[in-house]
Formats: sequence, C-alpha cells, structure tokens
Amino acid sequence: MLSSAEFEAMAERIFEFHRKRAPGIYIGIAMVDRALDELGPVTEKLNVYAETQACLSDVIQIMTGCTTGNRYLRVLKCLGRFAVTVFDRADGRGVRVSVDLTKIDIERMPETSRFFHRQRDPAVQAGGPAREASGMKIMEEFRQFGKELLRVQKVRVRDYGKPPMIAAAVCCDCGESYLKRDEMHVKCDFCSGTTPYFFVEEGRVC
Repeated sequence: MLSSAEFEAMAERIFEFHRKRAPGIYIGIAMVDRALDELGPVTEKLNVYAETQACLSDVIQIMTGCTTGNRYLRVLKCLGRFAVTVFDRADGRGVRVSVDLTKIDIERMPETSRFFHRQRDPAVQAGGPAREASGMKIMEEFRQFGKELLRVQKVRVRDYGKPPMIAAAVCCDCGESYLKRDEMHVKCDFCSGTTPYFFVEEGRVC
C-alpha cells in the first residue's frame, strides 16, 4: 500500500498527466492501490478492466503500466461504473474495487455524495473556479474518510487470456489498411458509415 507521502506524490504525477486536478484521480489512486495490494503477485501479466473511460483509466495507466496501447488495459465504456478490476492474465484471478455509495456519510462527505450522484451545483458543472473548489473539497473529504468507502470483491475474469490479433485488410473504398473483424467486414467502418467522425473538406492531401 502507498504511504501518505507516496499517495500525494502519485496524485501530483497523475494530475500532470491528466492535465487537470480532477477528484476522480484521487479516488482512483486509492482504488487501484487497494486492488493491487489485495491481488498480490501475478504469475504472468497483470491486466486491468476499467468500467469507465473517465479519470480512472489514466490512473491505471500510470500506476500499473497497463495501457490501451499495449492492450493490458481494457476499457468497458458501455458500463460507465467507477470501478476497476486487476487480474492475472494466466488464470483470470482478480480483484474488483468500487465505491460503496451506501457508505457515504452525507454529513461528513456532502460534496463527495453530490459528486457520485451528479448533483453538484450548476456552477460546478460549468467549470472554472467553482469546479476547482468542489474538486478540492472532495479530495479533502476523501483524505479523511474515503478509505472506508471502498468495496473489494475477489473475482474470476471470464475473458482473461491474451486478446487475439485481428487480421488486417485494405479497404476497397479509401485504400487504407484497417482491422477486419470477419469476412463480411469488407470496408473500413468509416467508409461503411459506421464511424464517420469527420467530414473531408476541400483541399489536397499533403
């Protein structure tokens, strides 16, 4: 487990990486630290599931070295829960840590309660000084009482092996290489209209 000094140093490091002092970072550090401690040594590769794409994924990448790039971190954006599962890729033995909302004492942790229930003041949602002040309040509340909120579960991950490599193909429309999921996937998702995230403006390609 991280000491108080190590925890604060880790927070500063991740704040810099994340580019803002988000309270989710602070809470996420406690969650990942607890998960790693409960899991102990792994026999093969440490892998992680994040149940949200928010602050938690940056905490995981810095604290564990598991990233979306090396595919040791898998982000389940569709779940949207503030939870992390660390596991041994050899056998799926894992530990899941989340926040138990029933343990949040509204008297002691009012801003933390509003944070998790998305009930913070509209001025906070708009950003700026109000949001920064809210974040600082949440972190201060968590320093005092947050460790009590963590829920720890011993789990066995179902899909724990190394993810298969998807074959590459050349799109018949744009001529670019893409990952081909199956034989019916003959165009990249952009050209098929599945993921049209930009419009091509006039001008030549440099």
